[in-house]
Amino acid sequence: MFPSDSRSGHPNFYFATDDIEASSAKVRELGGDAESKSPVPGHSWFAACHDSEGNAFHLWQSDSSAA
Repeated sequence: MFPSDSRSGHPNFYFATDDIEASSAKVRELGGDAESKSPVPGHSWFAACHDSEGNAFHLWQSDSSAA
């Protein structure tokens, strides 16, 4: 852990999924929002989301071919 001058006020939660596209669609279907997936080159895909109450979380799909 390192000190930070700016804090978001909450931890960042990542939920693993086998299909980030389907999971993002489900978030939207249930009233939340999900950004387009972004690569973490050589590791995975992630998508920032908010639930219907505005709580932030992320989706994470492992994929070594992500670019």
